This record gives sequence, C-alpha cells and structure tokens, in this order.
Amino acid sequence: MNYKKQKKRAHHAAVSLALPNNHKRSARLDYLDEYSCKPPPCFLLTISILQIVVFIIELTYLNTEGKTVDHEGPVYIQSIFIFNPNKKKELWRYFTYMFVHSGYFHIIFNILIQLILGIPLEMVHRWWRVLFIYISGVLFGSLVVSLVDPSVYLAGASGGVYSLITAHLANVITNWNEMEYPCIRLTIFLIVAGTDIAVAIINRHIGSGIHNKVSYGAHLAGAFVGLFLGVVTLRNFRVISWEIKVWWVCFMIYVISFTILIIWNLVNIYS
Repeated sequence: MNYKKQKKRAHHAAVSLALPNNHKRSARLDYLDEYSCKPPPCFLLTISILQIVVFIIELTYLNTEGKTVDHEGPVYIQSIFIFNPNKKKELWRYFTYMFVHSGYFHIIFNILIQLILGIPLEMVHRWWRVLFIYISGVLFGSLVVSLVDPSVYLAGASGGVYSLITAHLANVITNWNEMEYPCIRLTIFLIVAGTDIAVAIINRHIGSGIHNKVSYGAHLAGAFVGLFLGVVTLRNFRVISWEIKVWWVCFMIYVISFTILIIWNLVNIYS
C-alpha cells in the first residue's frame, strides 16, 4: 500500500510541471491516476539514447584520428549525420544533425533539458504531440540556418530542445488562468532560453575556426516552432473564445513560415 502511495506521489510530482492547477486540480490528478502510461512517454528517452550511442561511436572515430574530445568538442565533421553546408542535397542531414554533438557539455546539456522538460509534456500531452513539436523544431532550425548562415556546419539538438522550452511557454499561455504560478514559470523559461542563446551568440562571434562556430539561428527557429506549434498541438484544458482565434493565428503563421522555408531551400539547393 505504501508503495502505491509513493508511486502516486511521484506521478503527481512528475506531471505537475505541465499540468494546469485550479479548483479542479484534484479531479485532473485523479484522471492522471487512471493513466496507465500506455502509450508510455518513450519518445525523448529513445531519442536521448540514440544521441548517446551516436556520440560514443563518433567519439571513437575522433580518437582514432588522434583528436581529444573535451567539454567543448571538437565535433566529428565527417559524420554522415551532421548538417554539412556543402552537402545540402543529402536531405536527411536536415533532420539527422540532431544526433551529432560537439563535446561533453553540449550533449549533456541538451539531453538533460529535453528529458527534464520533455517527459512531463509527454505524460500530460502524449508523446506524439511532443514528437511533432520536437522534430519540427529540428527541421525548422536547419532550414533557417541553411539560409541565414549558409557556410556553417550544424550539429546538436538545440532546435528540438528550444522547441520544448517554448512549448512550455505555449502551455502556460494557453492554460494561463488554470496554471499554478504562471508568471514564475514564464520567467524561469525565459531566463534559461535567454542565457543559452546569449552564450551561443558569444561563441558564434568570438569562436575560432569555422567548424567551432555555433549558429544560434537553430536556437531561435526551434523557439519559434515550440511557441506557435505548441499552441496548436498541445492540449488546452479549458478552451475559451479568444484562444480559438489565437489557435488559428498560430496555425497560419506556422504553416506559412514552414512552406516558405521549404520552397526557398529547395530553390537554393537545385538552382
């Protein structure tokens, strides 16, 4: 019996980050008690495992080349997954660069953030919604960088990670009146996102060597996707009239932006 109580408390704590809180909180937590984790929140856990596996494999290749990897890199430039500005016709790279990381800090930070923020979202909003937001953030990031920073290699899951950060913002905005401490949540997410973007900007402009430069375009693109697609995709626990209008505005902005980026990239690649 004690085990069941502890399990129930752990479950409530895990989902409290993404679950709105108002006078009906008890009923919603009771509903979550009925949730059997079928399907389980498995998407980000699976992605994280694959990212670790790819990092270990590419670390081995770098070691055979006599390169020592530390917290800052280097990244394995010859990877078949990395977004290479000279190989844009290999379209899979627009997605697979999320499996490549530059150094221990890069991969640890990304995996920690995506698990801490993503798993609660998966438990409340289901894994397929989180998958859609995450993969869209990754793709949006490479499409933007391909146009605004065309000479830079792109590695890491920052586009997906930032889509999760701002998806939480979308969750707060959509469920503002029902959310516990929405202002505090909003401030925390803005501080985390702003700090990392600032670090990326500094590294991008003072870093040495083209392969060590970081494009912060993917960060901003992922944040854009998480905010607008989050409003469209995540569950709204109490829909009111003005939120329907916001939903349509966000949907149109996302679709139009995505369409323009794809067409523009295809023209640049095959022209």
